[in-house]
Amino acid sequence: MTPAVSYPLNKVLTAVARQHAMKPALTDEDLVGHTLSDAERAALKTGDIDALYRLGANPYLIRRVFRARFKI
Repeated sequence: MTPAVSYPLNKVLTAVARQHAMKPALTDEDLVGHTLSDAERAALKTGDIDALYRLGANPYLIRRVFRARFKI
């Protein structure tokens, strides 16, 4: 089953991806001004890629922002 899409979550990931930054986790500073659920905020702050996917984050954006968490 495909997870629902979360516009606010993808908006945050897009903003970070546009900075061409790889991060192990996001900070409060990265999340300022974004309306997120507690679960979305926690997943971003811990870099929990499984939770981000389940919450509706775009897989491409997850990979782009949290690239260091993916072993190649």
